[in-house]
Amino acid sequence: MMSYRDQARDLADKVNTALERREELLKSYQDIKYRLRLAQAENDHFLDMISETFPEVRDDLSSSSDSADGLGAPSDDDDKDDDDNAVSPTRRPHKRSDMSPGVSSDTRVTKRRRRQGKRDDRSDPKPIEPIKRDSSGNIIFPMVVGRGMDEIHIQALGRIVWTPDSYHTSRYIWPVGFRSTRMYPSMRDNRARCLYTSEILDGGDMPVFQVTADDMPGEPFRASSSSGVWKQILDILMANGLGVKTHASGPQMYGLSHLAVTKAIQELDNAGKCKKYIMQRWISPSSDTRIKEASVDGAHESDASDKAVDRSHLHT
Repeated sequence: MMSYRDQARDLADKVNTALERREELLKSYQDIKYRLRLAQAENDHFLDMISETFPEVRDDLSSSSDSADGLGAPSDDDDKDDDDNAVSPTRRPHKRSDMSPGVSSDTRVTKRRRRQGKRDDRSDPKPIEPIKRDSSGNIIFPMVVGRGMDEIHIQALGRIVWTPDSYHTSRYIWPVGFRSTRMYPSMRDNRARCLYTSEILDGGDMPVFQVTADDMPGEPFRASSSSGVWKQILDILMANGLGVKTHASGPQMYGLSHLAVTKAIQELDNAGKCKKYIMQRWISPSSDTRIKEASVDGAHESDASDKAVDRSHLHT
């Protein structure tokens, strides 16, 4: 029979072995978790490319990413879009079963059309966001859009290249010479933030999107889409252990998705020659005022009606 000392020693050995095994499992878990995040980001992007290339299956896909990696063909998304020229994938998309009980095919078609209409319809006028201009009406640079951590400074709008048509999509124009700057976590120092400069360059057949970090001036990142170039940076930040998102909207990171920038680009020379691009419509200040006045009048009438009803209840 083992003595108490031997039993204690044996128990201590087992505890140490269990703790070592626990550390191994934790490391393995963290590694798997990291790989899953990368795989999810790539899967989201792949599904997004399918939904843009094949709109008829968009309602059957679950996508939340807009990122494209490397110098492949650009991709497009709505709040996270880049380009309408995505290359059609060869793998067939996985579709959910259409045999859901209680849901007719007409209902599915209606929902799909409603969703596509919300996403693609740019005919709804948007309010005009104020832009600082000089006495001659020229835009004062830098244009500042966004707030707080998402503040972006538009340093230059660039010039519009309308042919080839890879320099624009139905939702965005990619002006050559466009340049913006923003602060974002550093790839060199996890405790610091640094200035990133996002640019659109002339790549001949298609635009080249370039982002340069101030603390890495000799190592610019390039891709054929704004989301693709920022994804390279996010991958590095994530690998460094920073809690950043696995994918980002390229137009948003560039500042191109802000309405003030959209309007400014639409006012550039040759914007009307971009055949695929759908011009955003705007609500004029006078129209906006009339709408607000009508809303106030309607609210007053409703309030007066409610008071009349209350008085009638008192009389009864």
